[in-house]
Amino acid sequence: MPEPTLRERLERGESIDLRGDGKAGGGLVLVVQAFGAALAADPALDVQDWPLFSSARKGANVRAWLRVARGRVDDVSQVTAPDVAILMNEAAAEEVDFAEGTRRALFVVNAADAPEAVAARYRLDGTVATVAADALGARHLGRPLGNVAVLAALVRTTALVEPAVARASLARGLEKRRLPSRIVDANLALFDEALEAVRVAEVAGGADHRRAPFAGYGALPAGAQAALRSARRHRTAGYGRPGVKIAFADEASRCNGCSLCVVQCPEGIIEFEPDPQRGTIVNGARFDDFCKACRECVTACPLDLFHELAAVTRPEGALNDA
Repeated sequence: MPEPTLRERLERGESIDLRGDGKAGGGLVLVVQAFGAALAADPALDVQDWPLFSSARKGANVRAWLRVARGRVDDVSQVTAPDVAILMNEAAAEEVDFAEGTRRALFVVNAADAPEAVAARYRLDGTVATVAADALGARHLGRPLGNVAVLAALVRTTALVEPAVARASLARGLEKRRLPSRIVDANLALFDEALEAVRVAEVAGGADHRRAPFAGYGALPAGAQAALRSARRHRTAGYGRPGVKIAFADEASRCNGCSLCVVQCPEGIIEFEPDPQRGTIVNGARFDDFCKACRECVTACPLDLFHELAAVTRPEGALNDA
């Protein structure tokens, strides 16, 4: 018996979850928002979409979600098991598994390769759609911006919204941004061509990307779920307060194992060893890559083992302040 389509699942009361991965500045959030706006043209549907930027700058990984249901969306959690997974920029897949949480799903990928090749590269199982979105953007807009082509691929492959409805919604969105008519027309022509340029294939035998059942936080103290945080991908030290840095010093092994610094650190970068008798014994932190000098550890430590220091030293031979 064939699996129900996304439209059939929506009609029988299920919600459809979408998740996209890409790079900041690549148009992923606009794709999800434009797709959501097209879906919302049906008054019977409830649509929610939201982006995750974290500490992203242009070129850093970003993620966006969308959930749609008939009647009302009741689940407001993030999407962890998407029915539709978008890969807006293949460079993003070097850092994250964009198919995480899926078994069989619909995958929409901005790639010039055939769906079978993309499926093999990422070990996908389900329906795989590819579109050379960057190339289409370069031809129609003069730059490799793939958002409109990926939107067209979503419209065609999900069959949740009619192409004409999505096209009209896209036009309204572009006109609302007060873009010149020639730019609006170019984007609409891009959308039309992309609808025909999408390649789709059913593939089987890929990996099971579903997450393993939650097994607890292990040695992490309560409230210190560092393994779940996304800052490690972004080298957040580059976005810290200029001119200062944080250091840890405990030559006399005075750490009392209270774990307050571990719990309070917003980046989850405090390094420690669990000790059955003494608690969480801290031995440092990954300051150079991730510390933004927020001073949470300095404030939390009852023994003043963390210190704020000047990050810039006077060059050798520099004149004194006389």
